[in-house]
This record gives sequence, C-alpha cells and structure tokens, in this order.
Amino acid sequence: MKTLSYTLCAVLAAGFALTGDAQVKPKSKKVTELKFSGRIQGQWDGIESEEVGGENRNHFYFRRLFLGGHAKMGDNWGGDIVMDFAASPNTDKSVFIDGASIWYKHGSHKFQIGQKKVPFGVEETTSSSKLKAIERSAVNRQFAEELKFNARHTGLFAGGSFDGGYSYDVAVVNSGQNHNSKSGSLKEGLYKYDDNELSYYGRVQYANYDSELRTVIGAAAGVMETAQSEASDLTAYNIFGSFGYGAANLDIEYMTGTASTKSSGDEDHKGYSAQLSYAINNAPVGAWELVYRYSTVESSGDKVGADEIVRRANFSDGAGFKNVHEVDQNYLGVNYLFAGHDAKFMLGYEMNSLSKVDGTKADADGFRARVQFLF
Repeated sequence: MKTLSYTLCAVLAAGFALTGDAQVKPKSKKVTELKFSGRIQGQWDGIESEEVGGENRNHFYFRRLFLGGHAKMGDNWGGDIVMDFAASPNTDKSVFIDGASIWYKHGSHKFQIGQKKVPFGVEETTSSSKLKAIERSAVNRQFAEELKFNARHTGLFAGGSFDGGYSYDVAVVNSGQNHNSKSGSLKEGLYKYDDNELSYYGRVQYANYDSELRTVIGAAAGVMETAQSEASDLTAYNIFGSFGYGAANLDIEYMTGTASTKSSGDEDHKGYSAQLSYAINNAPVGAWELVYRYSTVESSGDKVGADEIVRRANFSDGAGFKNVHEVDQNYLGVNYLFAGHDAKFMLGYEMNSLSKVDGTKADADGFRARVQFLF
C-alpha cells in the first residue's frame, strides 16, 4: 500500500511540474489532443452495526483516487485509461483498472473495445462524481456487487443517438466482472461465471431536456452466462425514468432478474429505487442540494447480500445477517456544491432494515460524509 501511495504522489508531482513550465507531449506525433484527469473522494463512515454482530464503524478513508489519461487522434480515434489507487485489489499491490478502452467514432455512433461498465442500471452507469447520494442504492448494489451482473466487464461496446432524442447502447463482454479480464482473476458473484462464455447487454432510451418537464425514459436487458455448477444463466431487466421540473428532479428505476439454478430451480432477485432531489441555487457561493432516496431489494430465500449493500458496515458471520431475504433502505442527504461537481461536500444519513425468511430483523444505520475534488 505504501508503494502505491508513493507512486501516486510521484505521478501527481510530475504532472503538476510538467504543466507548470513545460509542455506535455505525446509519443505519437499523430495524437492531436492529450489530457490527464483525476478524482479525489475522501470519505468518513459512521455505521452502527451491533445488531448485525459487528462493531460500529468510525473511519476516515479514500473512497476513490482516480488518475487517468485521455488521447485523441483527430475526431475519430482515441483511447482512455483510468486507474483507481484506492480500490480493494491494492491488497495484492495491484492497481484497479477503473476503465480502459480504444474507441472509434463515426458521426453520432461510437464503437469501443476495452473494460467499461455495461449498459445496465442507470445509477450504476452514472459517474460516481455526479451521484446525489453518497453510495449507490440497495437494488443497484445487489445486482452490481452481490450478483456481479453489471458494472465493469471487458469486451466490445457500441452506442449512439438518433434524431428525436433516441439513443442506444449494446455490449458483448466476458461473463466475469472486471479486473483486467484475465481468466481466473475476475470477480465471482453469487452464481459465479462461465470463464469461456460471453454475456450480452442492451439499452434503449428516449430523452427530452428542452421541454418544461425534462424527461428520460428507457429500458435495458442483459444475459450473463454463469458457472454450470451453479446455474446456466442469469437474465435481468431494467426499467428507468427521470423527470425534472425547475429545481426538482425524480429518478426511478426497477430491476428484476432470474437465475436458472441446477439445484433449486429459478431464483429471483428484484427491487427498485426512487430518488427525489431539490437544488437551492441562491447560496452565497455554490449551491445546496437536498436528497431523499428509498430503495428496496428482495430475493428467493436469503440471497440478498446485506454486507455488500451496507458498504463498510461490520457484519459478523455468527449473527447471520450477511445474507438476508430483503433490504429496505432510506437515505436522507444534503450536498453543498462549491464549484458544481468539481468541488463539493456531501453528508447523508443511511437507514437499512434487514429481514430474513424466518422473520428475524436487524438494522444497520449511520452517517456518511464525503468531500470531492475533480481535476
């Protein structure tokens, strides 16, 4: 971990030095644009978790430390790579690949090969720098973190837009979720993944930002090939909408998925989230943003990963609440945007109610706070 910290500091120092008096030049003379980017998110979590058998969490840490490079070769070709120095794989002294791709653009259509987020889940595919709640919703984390269904995969991607506000995204990727795509090193979810099979995702969307009532509606679907010993495949659907009027905005999405298992037949996972936000722009400097979100997710049996959903809570194996039947989550937050999303502070209170099939219940609640700086 120290090695990674020293490396990050050295890279940042070199970058700032170069931008001071010297010009940063790409190796290829055909590159027409070169830039680097960064995202720093410092966070504090104070989650009460005695009911789930653990100690209360009271801890400062870096949620994300992104450093990226972006190059363009004319208007059609380009490449991006973003590394996260704060991600969990640092335990083996590796750096997490947040995203990497080579892209070709033709008109309003873009084709990519690399590691990216597949087009499933609005909140999941929204940049963490623009989220209004500190952590993503319960239903989102069940599909992305427990099932390892969506989020980052490596493969082929395409997307584009048409007249009238319509757009599409598709992906053909490895079934296993992220890290650098090497066989046997991908993340295994509840149903694992088939190492030599591909998965397929698609999304269609309509957006109208020009009317008095801002509207975005769409649907997505995906099929992930899972390990034959656990299931044959996991098929899921996502319906979403966003509606804005003046300073108010409502974001809703629903997810449902079915895994065809070998031992117990079909196992279902489903849930939704609804988020209401209101911006107050007459602050002395910047703007206030008030946020409320409700999210719920349930599964066949006790297959909801509560320890994944309530991020960084101290769950104990003996308490039996790591996997539950249902999680109901309420989030109440306030954000202060000093310079839009480039510099902002977020404070939120998260309430999680956990229920098992046998009727036993527990709670895991607490505050989270985050400060963000983008460059």
